[in-house]
Amino acid sequence: MKPTLLLFLTAFLIVDPHHSTAQVAKNQLVGTWHFSPHYTLPGNASNVPGPFVKPPTTVFKTVDTDAYPFIFHGEEPSERIRNFITADSLPNAAFSLEMWLLDHVNQPVGVLVTLKDRLDKQEPNWLLGYYDQDIIFTLPTEDSPMGSILHSHSDNPWKRYWHHLLASYDGKEMRLYLNAKLVASTNVAARLPNNLPNPEIEVASYTLHEQHMRTGNLLRELRIYNYALNQDQVSERYNSLQQQVESGTLYPGQFHFNAGPYLHYATPQSINLVWETDQAARAVVKYGKRLPLEHTIELDEVEKIQELSLTGLSPATPYFYEVTALHPSGEKIESGILTFQTAVNEDDSYSFALMGDTEARPHINDHIGKLIWDERPNFIVNLGDLTDGGFEEHKFQWNYEYFTGTRPLHSRIPVFPVAGNGEGDLYWYRKYHKLPGDEEYYSFRYGNAEFFMLNSNEREREFIPGGKQYQWLEKALKNSTAIWKFVAHHHAPYSSDEDDYGNSWQDSTAYGDVSMRPIIPLYEKYGVDMVFFGHLHTYQRSLPLVEELVREDQGVVYVQCGGGGGNLEDFAPSRAWFSAKTYRGHHYATVTIHSKNLRLQVFDDRGRMKDLMDLKKE
Repeated sequence: MKPTLLLFLTAFLIVDPHHSTAQVAKNQLVGTWHFSPHYTLPGNASNVPGPFVKPPTTVFKTVDTDAYPFIFHGEEPSERIRNFITADSLPNAAFSLEMWLLDHVNQPVGVLVTLKDRLDKQEPNWLLGYYDQDIIFTLPTEDSPMGSILHSHSDNPWKRYWHHLLASYDGKEMRLYLNAKLVASTNVAARLPNNLPNPEIEVASYTLHEQHMRTGNLLRELRIYNYALNQDQVSERYNSLQQQVESGTLYPGQFHFNAGPYLHYATPQSINLVWETDQAARAVVKYGKRLPLEHTIELDEVEKIQELSLTGLSPATPYFYEVTALHPSGEKIESGILTFQTAVNEDDSYSFALMGDTEARPHINDHIGKLIWDERPNFIVNLGDLTDGGFEEHKFQWNYEYFTGTRPLHSRIPVFPVAGNGEGDLYWYRKYHKLPGDEEYYSFRYGNAEFFMLNSNEREREFIPGGKQYQWLEKALKNSTAIWKFVAHHHAPYSSDEDDYGNSWQDSTAYGDVSMRPIIPLYEKYGVDMVFFGHLHTYQRSLPLVEELVREDQGVVYVQCGGGGGNLEDFAPSRAWFSAKTYRGHHYATVTIHSKNLRLQVFDDRGRMKDLMDLKKE
């Protein structure tokens, strides 16, 4: 028997509750469809905080071989969403199509919406498509039966990554708008009637070059109107969508969590928690060692972003917790029962994960997050560039990307972050974290190790002798009694990246950021075991180094772990003098410690081990 091709869709389609498949009145919105990636952990950890409207069972139909795929820019679709509205509900005269897109990857990806024949290779009745910033709108008309075409290129997206496409036909003219500007138009005859034998509307995404990406990562909203919007109406829609993004709203019209719950900075007796709702609300947090939850904290403030420290906890103990947000209207949303564990005692064994440069691909971070979850580490160290550029004016990178991709993991396993250049102004970094001091740099004890978390954005002023972080670190290292000492920051003291420190294909390279080097003598003087960093989107481990020399019997090991959702980079053509292992690809690492024994393991995004190192203290 011929096998059936099944695609499992991870983008939920949320249909406007006012929409009906019956033909609507003139000059009306036919339907609105919101797309969002549906990320959860597997099994009993699969609960999703807040309301997530699941689609009606009739919305999706499995794609089988009797449905002809539309080839777009030479690609077959990676994912297809069909049968979410019947063809006879669509306008047969004037109409408008609208797509709101977030394209924040460096590989060519695309999406289209089309009315086509399900079984035949005929020209579609209409099509609006986007691929690698190229835009096309086609419509068969009486004077062009094979399809009149409008084409444009989106070379100036809003906030660098957002594209608002609106195509309209008023009976005489086709128009194509890009970010509320008319970029193409043509006079045409009347559109041809829908004579397709088996008409079907389809949304298809084309992500061959972007592993794990789904429709909801690219297409955020689709609208169909039964009339041609004018310039003022197009501008009004664009402004409305911009406001949604500025506020970080994920699901318009619904009270929801748009960040968190987000666990970070765990100690043996406490853990910090942050969450954000799209509208200001009060909150109730319940927690305890068992169900039903025995402790309750009520927060009286009515805020969007709220933070809380749960204190007085028992060391090395699993806990359950739940966050309930209460809107002034009386509506409430719940996180569901979530879990965490407090930090271990000094003599206990423990494990932590390393990930860095999570940046712009929630689909990669979700995938890696599931692999990390399978390891059940005690905590995670994020080595900076949590976002690609989540400065104050780019809030969307936190809500649409960072929290979307990491919330399933970080609602259960706490993170200890350092700031990267992607968080340079630290505006949202501070809003979303409750860290010691001014939150720029800090230290913490975990088991028999001490971690020194630095802000290397200030390296040129503060990593030099006499600099603020230099002096702080020297004092902290000198006073540390931990068996294991780790330093974490974002930028790379040593790296054989191909072009960040000189174009290695044309000239010599500095093999790292020389502005990081003045602080290295402190690592060597006070016995730092390992230094963790990202910034370069590859994996590299050094041999033990002292005074710019390899010393197998002693020295500092430098671990570059930038394999989150950033654009992958590459290495210089020749091996660096300090290099022990390199790997190009998305990845994460784990470090397991028991007493004076340490094991470092690195895995790719398929869970295959790429590096292994054991250290043992005498």
